[in-house]
Amino acid sequence: MEWKTAWSYLPINYNTTIGTVEDITQRTYFNNNLNGSKIKIKFSNLYSQDKMILNKVVIGQKKPGNQQIEDLIDITFQGNKEITLGAGEEFYSDEIAWNIKAQTQIVVSIYIKEKTKIQSACSTWSAISWHTAYGMNGDYTKDQHFEEKESRQIYPFVEADANKSNIITGISEIKLLTDESVKTVALFGDSITHMSYYSDALIERVYAKFSGKITIINRGIGGNRILHDATYVSELPGHGSFFGKAAIKRFEEDVYSNECPESVFVLEGINDMMHPYLFEHMDEVVSVKDLQEGIKAMIQIAHNRGSKVYIGTVMPFRQDGQQWLDESEKVRLLFNEWIRKQTLSDGVIDFAKRMEQEDQPAYIKEGLHIGDGLHPNQEGGIAMAEIIPMEWIWEEEK
Repeated sequence: MEWKTAWSYLPINYNTTIGTVEDITQRTYFNNNLNGSKIKIKFSNLYSQDKMILNKVVIGQKKPGNQQIEDLIDITFQGNKEITLGAGEEFYSDEIAWNIKAQTQIVVSIYIKEKTKIQSACSTWSAISWHTAYGMNGDYTKDQHFEEKESRQIYPFVEADANKSNIITGISEIKLLTDESVKTVALFGDSITHMSYYSDALIERVYAKFSGKITIINRGIGGNRILHDATYVSELPGHGSFFGKAAIKRFEEDVYSNECPESVFVLEGINDMMHPYLFEHMDEVVSVKDLQEGIKAMIQIAHNRGSKVYIGTVMPFRQDGQQWLDESEKVRLLFNEWIRKQTLSDGVIDFAKRMEQEDQPAYIKEGLHIGDGLHPNQEGGIAMAEIIPMEWIWEEEK
């Protein structure tokens, strides 16, 4: 038996308060593909400047076809039901004996009583493999139902964004004690990974085929770049800190801090090409050679760790009326040509070829993006997931 990650997302450093919660129940539903006999949760107050008190944390199970939440149990830390996290603090809960089967949802309900500023959270836009609902004015952690509010109704930061994310705060990981033969797949990237349309589509496809055998973790950060840290943008909340550290700096920590995935899928580079022009940081314009060196570094880290690593081509992002995209497009085409020809990685996923318009390859296909010509929507995520060979996900032991 071995501890494996059933769910995990990266806490985002907003470097500002995205909202304040008080007397609220946060309930999150997670699609789970593991058979487990014990559970533990990673509590997280990473990047926050203030303490956070989770007055009660309760887990339950929601089996396929069943509307009831069953097997409710309190999660504790050092035997205490009330969990206090200091500023920037993270730690694991006590290990709890708890039997669960693959395809059974994990339900985590957290009650926060005191007024608390939220400065860090995990987020998804697709909200299929996991999603959060909120109950106002009370502790509903052991109730079956309550009047549900969405993230945008709780957090002004979410409401102000044209694309509404679904978030969870206070935790960043769920681990189950399961069979050691379970394999882990990590998806590493920028917003195209982080928004989760692609990762959720892959999860649905893989979990249905390999029940109890595979777990997929998302390691995307919106706005992330291969070579540079978060782009400073004075107009954005927290000045753009939520774009995260450069991929070459965060790759090893974010992918390998808790376990070693058998396979890693990397899709990065689009923001290296766009941000210097879009946010007027011309000193950060990158060359194709710079991007190549960044990818090579991540491949080397993955291979040193014993993982197979697969590289995705950068998808089209052309938008009419922005002339600087001519320069970015030249870099994209040359970078993708190198990705397709290189033999350092264990394989190439040609996302660009799948998503581009046949007559205008600088543009993403209509119907496959959220309306901005850049980010895949649900159908786009499905299209991306469908071209990943299943033998790269699950390779039988020889």
